[in-house]
Amino acid sequence: MKAKRRKLLITDTTLRDAHQSLLATRLKTADMLPIAEKIDQVGYWSVEMWGGATFDSSMRYLKEDPWERIRLLKGHMPKTPFQMLLRGQNLVGYRHYSDDVVEKFVERAVANGIQILRIFDALNDLRNIKTAVKATLKNGGKVEGTICYTISPVHNNEIFVDMGKRLEDMGCDTICIKDMAGLLSPYDAFELISRLKESVSPPIHLHTHDTSGMSVATYVKAVEAGIDIVDTAISSLASGTSQPPVETFMNILNRSPKYAVDLNMDLISDIADYFREVRGKYKVFESEYTGIDPAVVIYQIPGGMISNLASQLNEQKALERMKEVLKEVPQVRKEFGYPPLVTPMSQIVGTQAALNVVTGERYKVITTETRNYFKGLYGKPPAPIDEEVRKKVIGDEEFIEKRPADLLEPEMERLTAEIGDKAKGVEDVLLYALFPKVALDFFEAREKGIRPEDVVAKKDGSVPEIGEEATISHLAPSEFNIKLHGETYHVKIGGMGHPGEGGRPYFIYVDDQLEEILVDSLVEVVPSVSGVIDVKSTGHSIRPRATGEGDVTTPMPGTVVKIKVRIGDKVEAGDTVLIVEAMKMENEVHTPVSGVVEKIYVAEGDSVNPDEVLVVVRQ
Repeated sequence: MKAKRRKLLITDTTLRDAHQSLLATRLKTADMLPIAEKIDQVGYWSVEMWGGATFDSSMRYLKEDPWERIRLLKGHMPKTPFQMLLRGQNLVGYRHYSDDVVEKFVERAVANGIQILRIFDALNDLRNIKTAVKATLKNGGKVEGTICYTISPVHNNEIFVDMGKRLEDMGCDTICIKDMAGLLSPYDAFELISRLKESVSPPIHLHTHDTSGMSVATYVKAVEAGIDIVDTAISSLASGTSQPPVETFMNILNRSPKYAVDLNMDLISDIADYFREVRGKYKVFESEYTGIDPAVVIYQIPGGMISNLASQLNEQKALERMKEVLKEVPQVRKEFGYPPLVTPMSQIVGTQAALNVVTGERYKVITTETRNYFKGLYGKPPAPIDEEVRKKVIGDEEFIEKRPADLLEPEMERLTAEIGDKAKGVEDVLLYALFPKVALDFFEAREKGIRPEDVVAKKDGSVPEIGEEATISHLAPSEFNIKLHGETYHVKIGGMGHPGEGGRPYFIYVDDQLEEILVDSLVEVVPSVSGVIDVKSTGHSIRPRATGEGDVTTPMPGTVVKIKVRIGDKVEAGDTVLIVEAMKMENEVHTPVSGVVEKIYVAEGDSVNPDEVLVVVRQ
């Protein structure tokens, strides 16, 4: 008698982690909807289509409402359970939020159509997921408790198996091994999964990336060890820093006498063809760092972080320093006490490493998130942090031992009052709670009628069709030459100011002379422009170049999110005068001297650059 083959269940990540890992999280809902009904009919255990970086990127780059994405897709995909990635007390942001924000967010996620929440904590500190787990179960969702897999001198299988037992005790419906950087080797997977299957009763779900090139082999050994569910992506958005291709995994298992994957291969083929064409629209977001790189076992940056880090370094005009940053990451991670490099820790460690490299001095600029981590506001590190770095970051401040969220007052009532009528409902309040500056910009764009299809355009201004290569207007060159009446001028866009009556001021250098122009509409500027351009200049210089000892500048281009001083304030050397957001992290800008604040050249919301004076402090 022929033995019955064990069926493996599959979660599809194409609509979330695949494009986050390969295309800097830029896939728009409009490019998901045409194929959604076919994805719904394939037979996946679940579709991961939300959470992670998609929440931020939807608003920040695409001018899309992330809540609306769930509703639109669910309308086309009523059959397949929707799954999201939730960062515990961080939700989908980069700090801890109060319990009432976490509870309300989970309630709205489930109400909008998310059925499975994969909940993790970046430090594997389970105190930080208990509120989200309880809220999910209360609202009728399924909890996938998550073990963040990593390699370090302080991590081992005993720790991970113990975590699995604790997750089961918390009431988790499934347990996920989240191998966010593709570090899990085939034989290590066999041992870890075998031990977990002996120790816990919920189904085990394995998530990995193909960054190291081991993923398919790892999945095969995981199957032999008894894994129940694995994550894959459609082949045209798979491999490299993404997940293994579903077709490859199916072909391997379905040739086995013991195992099977029961999915509709004809539909999968159609879906692969569709995304092969769609991918061409997003070619501008692909980088050389999204392919297979066995060195990931050294720097350990997860797939989604690699593509986003490359994109962020490119925005800082420092992409050529990527290898230096990757080399710096392991050292920073060691000094941080070996946290698993998963968001937000991958973002915090990666950004701090980038700042150490780009500024030319280690810990010269320290992000707010780094400072909070060293205070204990993210939880307990796996190992002791470097004492010398700790003193540099927080001085003699004490490390907080209690659950970080216990220090937070309820926020929802205050945030609702603060945002006022700019929010159309509780979901808008949650957008504001998670990403205040990004949400305000999104609300402004929504009010002005800016649509997602307006964000990506070809050079002629039209929306590209499938297969056409896109030109992204906000990534236009910032330096070019203009020929005017026979004279050639070197022009550099130095940043944009705070929007006000009549438009938004743009700061432009013409042959190194800083000028301000007022622009009342978005224009695209291309290099090698010839012809006459008529612009009106105010003719006066603002944000002069730094010359004095008390001229405060930003070390990196970014956006002012908070001004901490007023004209006339007395400050001491090292005091924080501004908070500038760069690379999605908040960076404190300090005064180099003691004195009195004499001038402030910026407003909150302004874009700023390193060669501009932002605040003047006179001794």
